[in-house]
Amino acid sequence: MNRKEQILDAAEQCMRLKGFYQTSIQNIASQANISVGLIYKYFTNKESIIEALVFTITQRLKDLLNDDLEQIAKSGGEARLPLFSAGLVPHEVENDIVLLMEISSEAMRNPRIMQIMTDAWKSLRENFINKEQALYPGKDASVIHTRLYVLSLIIDGIIIRRCMKQREIAPAFVPFFDDIISDVNNNVAQQ
Repeated sequence: MNRKEQILDAAEQCMRLKGFYQTSIQNIASQANISVGLIYKYFTNKESIIEALVFTITQRLKDLLNDDLEQIAKSGGEARLPLFSAGLVPHEVENDIVLLMEISSEAMRNPRIMQIMTDAWKSLRENFINKEQALYPGKDASVIHTRLYVLSLIIDGIIIRRCMKQREIAPAFVPFFDDIISDVNNNVAQQ
């Protein structure tokens, strides 16, 4: 791991433990076991760390999705996204989305963070649409975008309930959610 990655890893750990607002450059430096001055050699300020961190998380989410869609393509379109299974949302995806939500809360106060988050969400959306269109040629981008939007609302709600409100999802919701995903997937395959 190079020094820049070490700083980003420390920033991610600090933000997961303390939250966005309570994480300072000093906290990041302490977590990385380096000096504050060394951080400034790689990043100009906390916003530049956030930008690199959001990029890293976004890339991680894209890679997971791309792997899942590749598995679907290899199965002839019959498989379901592992993301949407009995586990609802894998732990690593949930953690990344929670961190992005935490950073998004700063976007209301900080135009630069808002732009970083807007670019990240746009990048994720475009990646999903492009990969889905590759899997289902001729599929209308607006249909894919609408599916993504609805599924994102459900997933965000699940994550907010579990992680932020500390409430578990009712066991009866899992088969209901699986049925929704199955219906969506069947609808896509038929179009």
